Amino acid sequence: MARLEYDNVYVPVVIQTVGGDLRLKGREGDRLIVEGDDPQVEQIAEDQPYVINSGGDCRVTVPTHVTVSVGTVGGDAKVLDLDSRVDIQAVGGDLTVRNVKAIQVKTVGSDLRLKWADGDVSVERVGSDATIREINGGVWVASVGSDLYLRNIEGGCVVENIGSDLVLSIDFQADMQYRFSAGSDILCRIQPDTNARFVLPAGTNIRVDVPAEVEVNEDEGTQTITLGEGGPTVHINAADSLRLVGEGEEYMINLGVQIEEELETRLSSLEEQLSKHLEGLDERIQVKALQFASQAEKFAERAQRQAERTAERVRRSLERQQSKNKRRAAGTRASVSRPVQPVEPVTEQERLMILQMVQENKISIEEAERLLSALDESQSQSQQRKQK
Repeated sequence: MARLEYDNVYVPVVIQTVGGDLRLKGREGDRLIVEGDDPQVEQIAEDQPYVINSGGDCRVTVPTHVTVSVGTVGGDAKVLDLDSRVDIQAVGGDLTVRNVKAIQVKTVGSDLRLKWADGDVSVERVGSDATIREINGGVWVASVGSDLYLRNIEGGCVVENIGSDLVLSIDFQADMQYRFSAGSDILCRIQPDTNARFVLPAGTNIRVDVPAEVEVNEDEGTQTITLGEGGPTVHINAADSLRLVGEGEEYMINLGVQIEEELETRLSSLEEQLSKHLEGLDERIQVKALQFASQAEKFAERAQRQAERTAERVRRSLERQQSKNKRRAAGTRASVSRPVQPVEPVTEQERLMILQMVQENKISIEEAERLLSALDESQSQSQQRKQK
C-alpha cells in the first residue's frame, strides 16, 4: 500500500475513480494524504484541483475546508467530517456519510446511511435501503429501491418514490414543503402538540393512534387528517396505508438506530485511539496498522447491518404474533355462547425486554420468537382455566 502526502492544500480535491472501497475523511490543517493500491495523484497547475485515481481500495484524508467531489467508486464508500460541500456521482456498494455540509448524491448501488449534515441533502437513486437523519436543511430524494427512514429533518422534505416502506420521525415546520410517495406503507411518529394536515388519496388505508380529525372529500377523491390546529400540509401522493403513532411507539422504530449509534460511538473511539498511536511510527508500521483498521471497520459495519436486520426480523415476528393472537381471540369468542373476556396480550414491557435480550445477544431471533409464542400461549391457557 502506497502513501502520498501533500502540504499547503487549499484547492478542491477530485477523487475521480476508485476501483475498490473508498474512505474519505476530513482533518484539521492543510495536508492531503492518499493511501491505497497504487494511487495516482495529479495537479496540472498550482491553482488547479488535485485529481486522485486508484485501481483498488483508497483512503483519502483532506483538509476539512476544501471542496471535495467523488466520481466513481466500485465498492463501498465512507465520507466523514467535511466542513464543505460534497458531490458524489456513483457508489457501487454501500455509502455512509457522517458530519458534512451540504451533499449531493447521484447513485448508490446498495444502502445509504447519512447522518449529521449541516445543509441541504439531495439524493437521486438508492438501490436498496436508506437512512437520512439529523439534517439541518432540506431533503430531496428521487428514488429508493426498498425502505427509507427519515428523522429530524429541519427543512422541507420531498420524497418522489420509495419501493417499500417509509418511516418518518419529523417535527413538521410551518412554511415548509412536505411530499411523500411510497410503494407500501408509511409510518409517521407524531410529536406531542403537533399541528399539521395530512392530505392523501381517499382509497388509502389509515390508522390514527393519536388525537386527530379525519375528513373525506368524495368530490376531490381525498381524505384529510388534521392534527391540532392544522398547520403545514403533508401531501401523501401514494401509499398502501398511513399510520400515525405517538412517542410511545418509538422503541420499535429506534431499536436499529440504538444499535447503530452504539457501534458508531465505539468505532469512533477506536479510530481516535489509533490515530494517537500512529503519530511518530515508522511509515511501514503505519501502513500495516491502517490496513488492520480498515478490516476492523468493515467488520463493525457488517455487524451493524446484521444487527439492523435482526431488529427488523424481531419487529415483523411480533407483528405476525399479534395477528395470530387477534385471530385466536376472535375464534374463541365465536365458539363460546357466554361472554368471554379477551385474552390479555403480551405487554409492551415484556416485548421490549425480549427485544433488548436479542440486541445484547443473550438470545437468538428464533429463541425470541419461541419465547413470545410461549408467553401468549401461557396467558391464553390461564384465561381458559378461569372461564371454566
